Amino acid sequence: MKKIMMGLLIAGMAAVGPAWGQEKKVNTSLNLGVQTNIWQGTSFDNAWFTLDLRVGVSLGASWEISPEVMYAVDDSFDFSWNNLYPGILVNYRSGGFFVGAGAVLPIGFGEGDSATGNISPKINAGYNFGKLKLTAYFLVLSDSGISLFDMNQAGITLGYRF
Repeated sequence: MKKIMMGLLIAGMAAVGPAWGQEKKVNTSLNLGVQTNIWQGTSFDNAWFTLDLRVGVSLGASWEISPEVMYAVDDSFDFSWNNLYPGILVNYRSGGFFVGAGAVLPIGFGEGDSATGNISPKINAGYNFGKLKLTAYFLVLSDSGISLFDMNQAGITLGYRF
């Protein structure tokens, strides 16, 4: 399943090349944000600051495929453990509003160790204000022995669209 996800991500990124020069077919954004955990007993007790790069490739008037990669570091900024979330989402756009869903692959690394989680669903919604992009998202972390919606992350980002 991880190979399928990585294949989809690479295919999505490859789709950017031919469409890059076409007006309004591709939009790229660099986003800063914060996310927190939402699960039983420990919700909102930790903040992770995020930086992500997203590329939206139009699939007609209202749909786009959006490969993305997000980097997260905890609020201590000690960089002892970091998370990387490469993924791909499909968004429906209407005016400046967008809503979508897809999947990410959580990869944790630090202090000479690394761990890859299972492919996890992600939903997002937001609004484009000219060159600014506001996005809220919900990420369902999945792993063996964990029920759906037991471990979640929610976040908000503000970005600049190129």
